[in-house]
Amino acid sequence: MNYSTVEVLLEDGVVRPSGSEQLPKKARGLLTVLDSSEPKKQNCEELADWWSKRNRLSPEEANAFADDIEEARRNLPPLKSAWD
Repeated sequence: MNYSTVEVLLEDGVVRPSGSEQLPKKARGLLTVLDSSEPKKQNCEELADWWSKRNRLSPEEANAFADDIEEARRNLPPLKSAWD
């Protein structure tokens, strides 16, 4: 399922919730729009063709990307034990 989130203005409760929650008369908020349409099914040949047309990273960009991932991993907080 795809989604996008946009900022919205609420005035006089024009945007209605789908549940039982009440909206304020005037407010700013974020609206997430869900696209429940099914993704296009692809067979292996179509997927291979799509993949072959994707832009590739240069070796420098790929290395920088890998460095960013490693740095992010190092900065993650330690995992808590499930037994604590």
